[in-house]
Amino acid sequence: MRWGRTLVVFALGSLLCSGAFAAFRVANLVVVPTAASTPGLYGSNWHTDIEIMNVDSVDIDVQIVLLKCCGVENVTSFEDIANSLGGRESEGFGKVDTKLAGIKPGQTVYLSDVVQFGWGDSVKGSLLVFAYEAGTLMTTTPPGGNPKLILVNSRTYSLGTNAENNTTTFGTQVPGLPWYDYIDPAQTTKGYDHAEFTGLTENTAYRTAVGLVNVSDRLTTLYVTLTLNAADGTKIAEEFVQLPPLAMEQYDKAIISLFAKTAEDNITGATLKVAIESYVTGAQNPAPALMAYVTRMDNVTNDPVYLEQAFTKELPWDCVFNGKCTATATGLGLGKVRGAQAHLRPPVPRLSR
Repeated sequence: MRWGRTLVVFALGSLLCSGAFAAFRVANLVVVPTAASTPGLYGSNWHTDIEIMNVDSVDIDVQIVLLKCCGVENVTSFEDIANSLGGRESEGFGKVDTKLAGIKPGQTVYLSDVVQFGWGDSVKGSLLVFAYEAGTLMTTTPPGGNPKLILVNSRTYSLGTNAENNTTTFGTQVPGLPWYDYIDPAQTTKGYDHAEFTGLTENTAYRTAVGLVNVSDRLTTLYVTLTLNAADGTKIAEEFVQLPPLAMEQYDKAIISLFAKTAEDNITGATLKVAIESYVTGAQNPAPALMAYVTRMDNVTNDPVYLEQAFTKELPWDCVFNGKCTATATGLGLGKVRGAQAHLRPPVPRLSR
């Protein structure tokens, strides 16, 4: 489309089990799966803008962390607030944009080219967007602030010029995903242990990228299975990927680079299943969690289409909107919902000794 670390236990209601409500975008930690400030294939030049709305009832601060791609060890970087983008210089952020401090209820802030501003050029990855009550980052126990709710949207686009040498952009919306909208290996009976994608294409006209983000705790490594199927449902190929803690990987021209096919195979309209095969952890209470995405791009214009992870269960709409939850819970296997879930907390300044 063209446009001109610590952990916290966050108790969920019985309906907010993993991945159950992909259209519900609000959370105190929102993940933008892909963001960039980098040149790409076929002369593309990728950049990302982000919008953050305070949907809570008090002023908030926002902190943004980049999980860098690809093959990068992100845990050490995550734990140092000097690698984060925030709104208050006094809190030790490596980059500061004062718009991220004291955001009022109902207010939206817009950051242009956020990756370039925060982390420079030739960088891509996933953004972790944390929100907490303004001024509380170091006042809570443990530190990390009093969590508050935000809604996040982003747009990633390729910069170019037209025949008149005017700047043009081809881009796609990439909505922020709430932290609880993840692939969970424990949710096999409920169908939230894998995600599906449609429309993967690799030929001379289009290319497809596949992205994976380990949003588990900082001690959990994921082993991921990716199954590529033809439009008629027959298996084309299957691959296995290891994702260390907080790793982010993107496979450009994935049908070629990951699944060992060629453009001449002219694979069109394929589907992809992404699942956690297993995990290894040193955490006492591990929280294995995976997010995935697909982008399909035109090789001439670099116009991208973002394909969001989808779960293959119907939204329990009668429960969500009408409060009739007993039958729905039984049918979806929600009667035994896991307990309080742990997720990442924002990095905080290291105390001097």
